[in-house]
Amino acid sequence: MNAKLITSWTEHDEAVKNILEMAIRKICIFDEDLAKLKLEEKGNAELLQRFLATNRKNSLQIVLKNTDPLQRNSPRLMALLRQYTPAMQVVECSPGLENLNDSLFIADDCHALIRFHKDNVRCKSVIDDARECTPYVKRFEEILKAGEATVGITTLGL
Repeated sequence: MNAKLITSWTEHDEAVKNILEMAIRKICIFDEDLAKLKLEEKGNAELLQRFLATNRKNSLQIVLKNTDPLQRNSPRLMALLRQYTPAMQVVECSPGLENLNDSLFIADDCHALIRFHKDNVRCKSVIDDARECTPYVKRFEEILKAGEATVGITTLGL
């Protein structure tokens, strides 16, 4: 088992980048609004773009409790969603799951960053351990199934 407790935002940010760099085929994210994961930052957005461009079969699935910040304040991520629509999916969480307060960031079912509470940095990083990640992968799949609306890529208006 290669798990590590993380207690600082600097370590958290490094773990996010490390997992993005290691991702080969699949990234799954459940989060409040992606703000604390900092995926909109240029370096992280570039890693996501490289991941999606590497193979057409790669997938990025995101379930958010609040999609407004993504749609309003994340032009890089929205551009990726437009460019890689078949491979990238953003789903709004079901209102019935609004009491969930953790965050899941999983790559290839064997790397993960699990933040125990959405507002706190305390989290666990798991590297190269599919067995340790299995309960989190299953939990993500359940959350995704309960998802409601898919975030669209078109702007409404005249």
